[in-house]
Amino acid sequence: MGTFTLRATTTFLSIGFSSSRGRRRKGGERGGKGAARNSIRSERHTNAVGIVGNDGNGNNNSKNEPFTNDPKRKATDALLLSLLAGYSLQLLTRQKATAAFAKVNENVSNGQYYRLLTSAFLHGGLVHLFVNMYSVNAIGSAVERIFGKTHTYAAFTLSALSGNIASYKMSKYPAVGASGAIFGLAGAFAVYLYRHKDVLGSGAEEQLNALGTSLMINAVYGATSARVDNWAHFGGLVGGCTYLWEVEE
Repeated sequence: MGTFTLRATTTFLSIGFSSSRGRRRKGGERGGKGAARNSIRSERHTNAVGIVGNDGNGNNNSKNEPFTNDPKRKATDALLLSLLAGYSLQLLTRQKATAAFAKVNENVSNGQYYRLLTSAFLHGGLVHLFVNMYSVNAIGSAVERIFGKTHTYAAFTLSALSGNIASYKMSKYPAVGASGAIFGLAGAFAVYLYRHKDVLGSGAEEQLNALGTSLMINAVYGATSARVDNWAHFGGLVGGCTYLWEVEE
């Protein structure tokens, strides 16, 4: 396949930390299933307080450094390594991997459906890669601390797929990048914060505002740049929100 101009899926997402401490939910469902459900919710809320709140002395409890053998961010670190590996493969193969695994509509239409996922692990340059890795580190670690590695992998994968499916349906341009998946992780985190903001306190409101601001910046940037795949962003966001809503239910 010849060379082509890639549209990038790039996002600028970061997690801000508030100084408020979350409040615990009172009451709960009765019965074995209800007790188990409440136990899971309680554990998630406790982990979330470490992200949106603090220890009461102005010190945030959430450590966000990659590759520190933190058991609560194994999936996030694995995803970061996967993005690095994907870009390294692009360089080592002199972009043959890009031609083989990017989202190219003609190839997808011919049955190469794997491109709807593999394109998420490819990038258009070092800046593109590092911005997306920064975002995965920020938002992925937050989602993983609350929901665990299995849901983090699932949300990333399903959001990448839904983002690239939207791009395939609505955009004729080839595309690479993890931002559809990142938007999905951000959407999942936002759904959780919105549904439990009464428990998590004002920190949840601050996080929602920060996420909303980041998404608006990306929307404006995408609207003014011909190289940004906005449909992948939108599809990933919808996929992540939908997945988390089902998990919560």
